[in-house]
Amino acid sequence: MDSQTDILPHAQAQAQAHTQAQAQGKAPSHPRLLIAAGEASGDMYAAELMPRLVERLPGLTAFGLGGAQSRAAGIETIVDMDQVSVMGLVEVLRHYGQLRAAMHILIEALDRERPDLVIVIDFQEFNQRLAKAAKARGIPVLFFVAPQVWAWRAGRAKHFDRYADHLAVLFDFEVALFAQHGLPTTHVGHPLIELIDREAPDRADARHALSLPDDIPVVGLLPGSRRGEIERLLPPFIATAERLIGADPDRRFIMPRADSIDADWLNAQMAACTPSTALRDRLIVTTGGARRVMAASDALLITSGTATLEAALIGTPMVIAYRSNRLTYALARHLVRIEHIGLPNIILGREAVPERLQEAVTPERLAEDVERLLSPDGAAAQRAALREIRARLGQQGAFERLADLASGMIEA
Repeated sequence: MDSQTDILPHAQAQAQAHTQAQAQGKAPSHPRLLIAAGEASGDMYAAELMPRLVERLPGLTAFGLGGAQSRAAGIETIVDMDQVSVMGLVEVLRHYGQLRAAMHILIEALDRERPDLVIVIDFQEFNQRLAKAAKARGIPVLFFVAPQVWAWRAGRAKHFDRYADHLAVLFDFEVALFAQHGLPTTHVGHPLIELIDREAPDRADARHALSLPDDIPVVGLLPGSRRGEIERLLPPFIATAERLIGADPDRRFIMPRADSIDADWLNAQMAACTPSTALRDRLIVTTGGARRVMAASDALLITSGTATLEAALIGTPMVIAYRSNRLTYALARHLVRIEHIGLPNIILGREAVPERLQEAVTPERLAEDVERLLSPDGAAAQRAALREIRARLGQQGAFERLADLASGMIEA
């Protein structure tokens, strides 16, 4: 983000026109929307949602918080998500100044633009504060993706009407948790089903695109899309790959670099891990294309997050690894009420996918887990569990239902 300049040349005139239209009970002819997506999955969802909203509301324009995908979809990102994309208590405290500056810019935009609707997408703590500011100004808020009250701090459900006028949720069981407290709640479904079915290649196409032979074992390394995640997980992932290649020199490794990660920075991180010549010759780093990597791989080492659900829907066996600041992890373990951290395991209610956390993220343990998944029996057992996940997530159409909900709130 370059500056805190005016968001639009005629912002004050537009705000006055919007106010008059609302006073007359009419939907504005050129509605303005603030969309806030502070992480990679939310950026992807915003980009999918925007054209569907324009189709329903010709003349609609949007601004807010997002990344490259939001910009490509026509959303003016007055704050880039790289400025706010941090996880964990200690990490948030370390970046408090830039988080506060980003919030200030967005709240100033609420006052200046007076958007007809605010849509906040997940990124809970930050977006709850932004949503509360919007509601205090009388601007309606649609909150997409509920906080995981079923996992921790269940009492938050009764107070969530402070942050939303309507809540759109991913899972059907979440409706009762919030609706019982009087908050209008709609189950729109999980958008990843549609995205994976439409965009993920099959194994043969993915391997062809990556110039990988069909008959060699391939392991995907996905240490995350944030610098902090990569700094903590790349070294043990590289050390694990060294062990795996020592056991079978024919194995290949592939790692996608997220658009949010600078190539020179990642190269420096790789060099610090001092991979052997054998591994350097057998490791491909791609630009983007995480789903292609998932489809091309026989097994994955992957950090906890939305990517694990993408991999599950593609059907690739995986080992979930997670490391955070020790204080952050200790606080989380004290607050969280569920046994698992990986979305596939949370949805299934059992540990079908190995989870290695904190001190358990060792090359020895991870290599042992991956070896099991590279065996026919180990791969078949996990793939059977992953097929259950798809059955539990329901049907396609989440973006259409979300667009109907948002456009209805503007027109109401």
